Amino acid sequence: MKFFVCVFLFSNIALADDLREIHIGLASNFSEVSTGSSNPYGGYFKGGVDLALKKAEPKLRSRGIILKTLEFDYGNTDIKVLDAARKAIASDVIAVIGYNYSSNALLAAPLHHEAKLPMITPSATANRLGQLGRYIHMGAFDNAFMGETLARIARNRLKAAKVVLLPAGNCAYCSDLADSFAREFQKQGGSIAYNLPVLSEDKDFSGIVQKLKGLEYDLIFIPNQELTSARMIAALSKAGIKKPFMGADGWGNVGQEFFGILGEGNFTGYSTSHWHPDLNDSASKEFISAYVKLYAKTPNDTSVLAYDSTLLLVESILAAKDFTRESIEDSLNKLKSFRGVTGQFILSPNRAPEKSLVLLKTESHKFKIVEVISPKNRKAL
Repeated sequence: MKFFVCVFLFSNIALADDLREIHIGLASNFSEVSTGSSNPYGGYFKGGVDLALKKAEPKLRSRGIILKTLEFDYGNTDIKVLDAARKAIASDVIAVIGYNYSSNALLAAPLHHEAKLPMITPSATANRLGQLGRYIHMGAFDNAFMGETLARIARNRLKAAKVVLLPAGNCAYCSDLADSFAREFQKQGGSIAYNLPVLSEDKDFSGIVQKLKGLEYDLIFIPNQELTSARMIAALSKAGIKKPFMGADGWGNVGQEFFGILGEGNFTGYSTSHWHPDLNDSASKEFISAYVKLYAKTPNDTSVLAYDSTLLLVESILAAKDFTRESIEDSLNKLKSFRGVTGQFILSPNRAPEKSLVLLKTESHKFKIVEVISPKNRKAL
């Protein structure tokens, strides 16, 4: 009996020694507090990645590999984003997950494409991203999909005829989303009453309040990140502006910080997300349970997008002929579909994936699900 136990233990050790360690990069803000988001230090992002790698470990081991992550921190500045991308390119990573905001991803993408290092941005939604080269991949639908969907809802469901746009002019995501919304809203027969760019770091909106009081409009579109949007809505609501507000995935979907800034003030708001913890879906419930068990907190949209993008990369690695950057890229481009917690991905090279969008409405200081809108049923809006 002792002989067989020793053989079993030796076999396990040999198996572990035979595993090949492969590195993937994580590019994010791991060190500084953002002016636009309540998600500092990449916590939710890294949590989603680590949970996905834990889930995928048995499959990876069966292929004879173990994945390890290397972090490339870019803080909160554009120069550091470029520096992080160059460090990733010079390293031995076979792919990079990250560059979570559109402004970050747009800076890093040309460097990745030129160096032929695959990158998957889990949450950046800029329309141009999918067209910046073969090595650039998106884990989220783009601003065109969000903006057009929201415009149709504003015009055809909420019956808004005139809309005010208040995008952050120094935010690539915000301006891109505002443009997508405006084009579709006008196409649907609506008009833009006013378009006033702000800055992401602005906290005084008294000038905007005065201008809005002299205008006729039906809805205010605020396509900005979480903290900027919450500060704007709080200031406008306090000034007595009661028109409905509309935003997108930049508002987040959990909302502790968002509604904390708003205080006790009530407002009507509509936004979108890639996912919500109240979704009645087995994959979603399993993800939430595993995330809460591991981190003792509820996941948000950042964590679930990172989770899906990591498993998408894992699937490509498992299907690749070897573990070079070029082989991983070939494998990524061959994927036609993928099932994630955020739904069914329809994939095609150099395009954002087509998948479902969750429409949310503010209620009792929470984001509540209105409906899940698929690419197919969006046409009926």
